[in-house]
Amino acid sequence: MDEADVLGDRIGIMVNGKLVCLGSSLFLKKKFGYGYNLTIVKTDKDDDTVDGRVRPFMIQHLGENVQKQSEIAREITY
Repeated sequence: MDEADVLGDRIGIMVNGKLVCLGSSLFLKKKFGYGYNLTIVKTDKDDDTVDGRVRPFMIQHLGENVQKQSEIAREITY
């Protein structure tokens, strides 16, 4: 998306060969949101302490808006 911001006035998003959305980067960010995803891979899928250690660290350094999106097997996504 960063490259599209710099290089284009309008951005088209295609899914399965069909154009599903067209607009400026500001329009797309307002419509679909923006931010970053961080996926952490645990060394042990049964280690339940990772979230308890990582989330406070991220809140301290990134702010209160850090949210856990999913936790599946060995991966946690914030």
